Amino acid sequence: MTKTKTKRIMFGLLGVFFVILAAVGVALPGIPTVGPLLLGSFFLTKSSPALEKRLIRNKFFGRYLPYLDGSESMTTKARITSICLMWTSISLSSGILYASNKAPTWLLVTLLVAGVIGTVFIWRFGRKRNEPSS
Repeated sequence: MTKTKTKRIMFGLLGVFFVILAAVGVALPGIPTVGPLLLGSFFLTKSSPALEKRLIRNKFFGRYLPYLDGSESMTTKARITSICLMWTSISLSSGILYASNKAPTWLLVTLLVAGVIGTVFIWRFGRKRNEPSS
């Protein structure tokens, strides 16, 4: 097997792994979705145009990829929905961790800081290029 073919197979496996991780992140609070989906898309692009097209045509993830690659901007409704869902997930995760009395304070603070960064990112970078920032 050539180096190039081995590299493409490894990229394909990594791409599939990260897409599966993104799918798990949709269902489980506290597991990221966007990062793994971006990585999965990157690796699938590098490994196989057919796998990349399959991801783009996917009924679930395909509609969100244009937001992530910057070819389309998110609507205000989509940004608000994303932020609300993100904070619901953060609140549930933080509440469960806090109730367990076993979570270190730094972990709860990290969740909150990540939520603030995510909120700013979605609000500022998800808007249309000519839309004024608020």
